[in-house]
Formats: sequence, C-alpha cells, structure tokens
Amino acid sequence: MAPHHGDSPPLIHGFLRQARKQHSGPADRATHLAAGKRRSGLSQQDVAQYMGVSTRLYQDWEGGVRPIPLHRLDSLAEALDLDSARRDELWFIASGGFPPLGPSRPDPDAVTGWTSYLRALPVPSLAVDAGWRIEESNTAWQRLFLSAGEPAPTNLLRFVLFSPYARRLCGEWEDGWATSYLRQLRLEAETTRSLELRMIIDELQDHPDLADLWRAVDQSSRITLHNDGQVRIIVPPVGGHPQHVRTLVSSPAHDPRRRMVTFLPTQHSEDAA
Repeated sequence: MAPHHGDSPPLIHGFLRQARKQHSGPADRATHLAAGKRRSGLSQQDVAQYMGVSTRLYQDWEGGVRPIPLHRLDSLAEALDLDSARRDELWFIASGGFPPLGPSRPDPDAVTGWTSYLRALPVPSLAVDAGWRIEESNTAWQRLFLSAGEPAPTNLLRFVLFSPYARRLCGEWEDGWATSYLRQLRLEAETTRSLELRMIIDELQDHPDLADLWRAVDQSSRITLHNDGQVRIIVPPVGGHPQHVRTLVSSPAHDPRRRMVTFLPTQHSEDAA
C-alpha cells in the first residue's frame, strides 16, 4: 500500500467507505432479498462475509491498518460491485499499480496520442506486445526494410533471431543482439507464460547456431530484465557506416503490457553492449 502522510485518513479508507455506501444492496443479495432485508449500502460485515474473512480483518483493511493482499483485490472489487474504472482505482490505491493485465479500459485519447507520437518520431520506433509481436511501427523503421527490398517483420524477437537479413542489419549480431534477446526471452517465457514465446523457444532447436546460444543462456544464471538503454549497432541497408543506436523502451500508462521501442542514434560507441 502507498505510504500515508499527515493526519488525514488514508486514501483507501475514504475509497472503500464510499464504495460501500454507494452500493445498491448487500453483497449477498440472494440471502438478504429472500429475508426481505433490502437496504441501501453495505456494512463492513457484509463485505467481510462476502469475501470469507473476519469483520475485524476487513476493518483493518479499510482503516489502512493492514495492507490488502493483492490476491484479494479482485474479490473485494466484486464484493463492492465496482465497475472497471473503479476497480483500477482500487488496485492503484492498494498496490501502487494497475492490475497484472493492465487497465480495464484504456483511454481512447491516450491510445490515439501514443500512436501519433510514435509515427511522428524521426528515428526507428515500433510498438510490441508481450509476445514481441509488432503492433505498429513508423516510417523510419519501415525504411530499414523497404530500401533493402525486405518485408517489414511482424515480430521483433523472431526477426532478430531467425531472419538472415537481421544478421546484416544488426551489427555484431551475436554479442550485441541475439544473446541479450535470448536472456530476456528466458525470463519472459517463464514469467509471462506466453505461448508465443514458448513457440519461439521450440523453433530455436531447428537452428543449430541458435540452439547452441540458447543452451549457453539456459544454463547460465544471467538474465536480461529489459533492453532499455542498451547501445547496439545498426548497419544501414543501403551504404553508409554502421551506426550506434541506444535502445529506449517505454510503456504507456494506459497499457503497461505494450512496449514502445525506439532506436536513438548515439555517439557513445564506448557504451556499446
């Protein structure tokens, strides 16, 4: 739970109290309606009974005395009959972040704004989902492929690992790109349980050099949490000198599962990964 400051009651107290008072009836509607006990709002005991916890424990949650366990938040939202927006608010107040799958209803204006931002960037930029599928990319990214007569990839991880063109475009491919991406793949495949990533791991076995790299990564204790800030080399498809680019990764607040990846030219070649 977020730290509480000052003499005012914690934010969770006001939120839960208001949610109880605004509820249309007891949490266990069937029981109370059958008994003819329709009334407006919920008592603390009603909520506790619905969730299967003691009234004292719920009172401690509402009063900010004890943090609400994360695995209880959706059950609490259900007990209070919160809509998707209010459920997100509950998660953020109680945990400091959105539910594991992100906000329930992304703001359409935010989605449009991020899309416009990505397209306006003059450097290669793209948006990928949790399986590294490319959902959107800008002109600068697409130009890396069109000018070489190559189709733009649909999955960034698959491209870097499996495409012959990637080994020309991605300078120092094995050390600068493939090994780091495989370390990140190892972590994300286990933590996100993504079927797409598990399929990529299976496909690695069909490529002897990648299979060897994967075994080395799989047997190592090293992982890569993210690629944010790493410097790599891109070799322009049509002439020009190899260029160092810094990989910048960000996620919009409205959808933390989506990653915006930007390759920003940099002169700091000594930082190259």
